[in-house]
Amino acid sequence: MLTIADLVAAPEPDQDPFRTLVHVEYQLRVLGLLCAAADQRPAKFSTPGSLEKWADYSRLQSEKLGCTKCREKALAVAAGINTLVVAEPEMPIRQVRNQVCHGGPVPQDVDLAALHQVVSQNAEWIVQIYEHGHVVELAPLFRVVDGRLAALHSFSGTAATYWPRRGDAIDVTEHDTVAALNKLELQRGDRLLNGFAQDIERDLKGFAERDSVCILVTPPEPIVVRWDRRSSDGPVPRVDRFEITADHARVWLSESGQKPYKAFLADACNWPLLKRRLLVELEEQLATEKQVSQDLFPHLQQHIPHVPTLVEIHDAYQGTRTGLTITQACAEVTGDVNAYRGSTNLITLTGEAGSGKTHSLLQFARESLTKPGDLEPVAIYISSSKSSATSLKQLINDRVAGTRILDRESVLALCRAGLAILVIDGFDEMLGFRTYDNPLSGLRPILDDLRNNGAVILSARSSYSEARLWSSLTEHPTKNSHHRLTTMKLQPWRRAQLLELVAHLSIEAAVTDDAPEVQQLLTTPFFCLAYAAWQQANQSTNFLRFVIDTYLQRELTKLEGQQGTPLFSQDELADVFCEVAEMSARKVTPEISEEELALAAEQALERDLSKERKRRLVALCGMSAEWSDEELSFSFTHLAIAEHFFARQVTRVPLQQALSLLSSVAVSPLCAQLIHSMWPEDRTETIESVVAEIQTRVTAADSSERCRPAMASLGELWARVAGPAEGARPACRIIVDRLELRGSGRVTLDQAEIRTLVVGPGVTLRLTSCQVDQLDLSETSGDALLHDSYKQVSQLLTQNELTSSPRRMRELLGVPEEPVDESAIEAFFKEKIANARASIVVNERDFPPDEDVRMRWTREYGIEKWRDYVKKMVKDGKLIREPVNAAGPSKWRLRTTESFDD
Repeated sequence: MLTIADLVAAPEPDQDPFRTLVHVEYQLRVLGLLCAAADQRPAKFSTPGSLEKWADYSRLQSEKLGCTKCREKALAVAAGINTLVVAEPEMPIRQVRNQVCHGGPVPQDVDLAALHQVVSQNAEWIVQIYEHGHVVELAPLFRVVDGRLAALHSFSGTAATYWPRRGDAIDVTEHDTVAALNKLELQRGDRLLNGFAQDIERDLKGFAERDSVCILVTPPEPIVVRWDRRSSDGPVPRVDRFEITADHARVWLSESGQKPYKAFLADACNWPLLKRRLLVELEEQLATEKQVSQDLFPHLQQHIPHVPTLVEIHDAYQGTRTGLTITQACAEVTGDVNAYRGSTNLITLTGEAGSGKTHSLLQFARESLTKPGDLEPVAIYISSSKSSATSLKQLINDRVAGTRILDRESVLALCRAGLAILVIDGFDEMLGFRTYDNPLSGLRPILDDLRNNGAVILSARSSYSEARLWSSLTEHPTKNSHHRLTTMKLQPWRRAQLLELVAHLSIEAAVTDDAPEVQQLLTTPFFCLAYAAWQQANQSTNFLRFVIDTYLQRELTKLEGQQGTPLFSQDELADVFCEVAEMSARKVTPEISEEELALAAEQALERDLSKERKRRLVALCGMSAEWSDEELSFSFTHLAIAEHFFARQVTRVPLQQALSLLSSVAVSPLCAQLIHSMWPEDRTETIESVVAEIQTRVTAADSSERCRPAMASLGELWARVAGPAEGARPACRIIVDRLELRGSGRVTLDQAEIRTLVVGPGVTLRLTSCQVDQLDLSETSGDALLHDSYKQVSQLLTQNELTSSPRRMRELLGVPEEPVDESAIEAFFKEKIANARASIVVNERDFPPDEDVRMRWTREYGIEKWRDYVKKMVKDGKLIREPVNAAGPSKWRLRTTESFDD
């Protein structure tokens, strides 16, 4: 650990005289603080102090040392600043130091030997004073940080800054240190100027040669900073002056006049050159993105237009807003970057895979770099993709190294000044940095260094990191840095955006597959491009299969290890997704846990995953990640993708596993269609035999309630296999959303539940114990319906009419009128009243309004039957007429009583 001797030790004799002069002041600071530490109630001193002030304080406070020899040594050190080190004209150390630190030149003939003699003797005497035992406790005037002893530089009343012999200043805000310093009742200098000086020193760490910054604060004079700017041609010495105006504005006193402080930082980094180099780096990123698109969509030869995506944005100032494009939202962030909020704006941009996060941020960065204006903020785009960085510091350094101007420190300095917005794309894609575990801990070094200024945009495909950030901000509201969270969520594309894209590419905008799950894919920009490529390539492949294959290729470009080698093949990744789809389907929930995802992958690959593969799969599995109930869960971003991989799993696993799946999971119409189209022709078992086997299992079940998933799978598959077939086709216990009977022959359905049943010409239908919501006979005649099948139909659609009236159905089908007893009529009306969704309102004759189509059932047996029923129920006290307060003729509401069901 460094000691007092290390702090004051003399530098090498051949060191630059300027740095030796600065060290003399540092020695006097250490001496003054040691003298103060030797006294329980030391005389007040001000921070940060200066050469003369520390010399004066050391002379005053040395009386408290209680030792004549030590006091004499302290006085000798203080007097050392009057030692002549320039002969012609005569100039002592004090005068030379002030000239140099105020921006003047270093005298030509400095007596280096005399100067070195002073600092060497000072070091010896100060160590002897300390080792004589006058100081019992160094704290709080000195502090050890990371093994380095540092001396107090300044104290504001709420925070202290300590300077080690070498390296960066250390800010301390912990309660015990601040309380101990407050007890000393230090005299504070100009807090605004001192704070400004500290910020200048902090900002220059990214632009200056190491240990070259010397700052002089002597109110009311301007701050003087002597430093060496880093450049490719070597250090460039500079002297700059700063002051604070009457309205507290921080300004740079440049050679051409007073300018905003940010203009100094822009000058320090050669702003025009930096923007050009950042643009060159960005163009390489854009070229990479374009190449990926060309590799995925080789048939899209035209320039793909930029179609802005809409976002939902939420912040603490304006709440939740919708209807903004991502371009407008980023413009708001830019406009807000210089507004004082007392906190760093941490913006999360989330969206599913393929929603356009990278494309949008690249466009934002490009526009910021090409926009006219000298000091307009620029977006510094940092891609996490395929980075081996283990920290954000390393990531930023790696990504901006190509500018040969910036590093992490200078990037953050520009962000603090409002000259730059840090954009980290793919926050969840870093290879060596598990941002999923605790996003805020990874960001904290960045946020703390921004010191409640600037803006940072983080993009991720999951809302997990965003939710964890919210959680961390709530749990730890008293951290050193204050930051507010703004969330931007990319919204699904609307049809207008799809039309804008396809119009530019001169293709049709109609998808032949009308499955809503497939249509939903076209709300994502990536899938819209895939659709455009599919159209232009005139692919014979099914659209969904083409999209999925392209989707897998895209994911594989991200699933690479640190050496750039693929972690999975396309078939392996597809197999993993198939296992995930099965696992999700069996759980009857769309989400699976992180452990289940890894387990599914190991089952698919039939081997244990390496640590790297497991971590990368979790971070970039091509699925959405959500945070709920303190754990990470995964689900497919689109239902159509889940359906595809489940169907793929059914067709690839052994027969018994496939039957188990189809018996325990109710497949959707889309999934059944995919299973039918994907079924391998070279499999021993045909799809027809699979349907027959499921039928056997369903028929053998004790109760239909116990096999409803199997009934649904059977129904949807039977609709694809037997629906268009020829000849007699029986089916029992099937559940179907839409069943179209084509071909010819007799179809017999027993105990079937069908939402829409379409009967084509040449087909006859016999229903027994079925429930059909709508029977469509518009393509045939009533003769297609055999026996009393119509009794199991709720609605009948013919070429001319849609009816739900049993009496009208019989008329349309030519079925003779059946005698109906009064009890059946009463039961019919009673059931309709009990299930009515709206109030039953009648006029004084108990007739419902003619225009109310919901009440047509009251005329099922003639209006007089309805009137007689109402009168009887009112008389028996089972219905009550309540007057309705409304304009026009009198109306009554019929309300049931407790005895209605008796």
